[in-house]
Amino acid sequence: MKKNRCVNILIVLCSLIVFVACSKDSKSISQQESRQKEISDYSNSLSDGSFVLDKQKADTLIKMYADYVKDYPKDTISEFYLFQMASVYANVGNCKKAIECLNRMIQDYPNGTKIGAAYFFKGVYYKELCGNVEKSREAFQEYIERYPNNSHVADAKRMMQMDTMQNPVDIVK
Repeated sequence: MKKNRCVNILIVLCSLIVFVACSKDSKSISQQESRQKEISDYSNSLSDGSFVLDKQKADTLIKMYADYVKDYPKDTISEFYLFQMASVYANVGNCKKAIECLNRMIQDYPNGTKIGAAYFFKGVYYKELCGNVEKSREAFQEYIERYPNNSHVADAKRMMQMDTMQNPVDIVK
């Protein structure tokens, strides 16, 4: 009888532990979803057709992305948020931070769905934002070697070709 009572208490305790653990996970998931919605809503509110963000709004969005990535590094959307952070940094002219985000994406999510785009935009940002043709060529070359069948390979080759032309309009000919 005493043995059954101990077994019953043990079953109740195990059930309680499982219940608490599950409710904690579901609470965590709902917090994640809530933060994702908050980020999405804020980002969408900035879409007024303009491609330029004011610095304060950009900083707020970057902080929202960065906090989410820090809190949920294993969540697949964190890769996308790093990509978006790079885009916002580029939008406000911060070359160094844009490249840092792409490098972090490459390091932390080497098999992610946006990894090819990270390599490509690294070349674009070095060329257009940073004005560093050498680094741009290196990034495009790495992109072409790693992702030879990707849809933007021709674009990367054209951008590299433009660097060697006296008149970049000749590429159209």
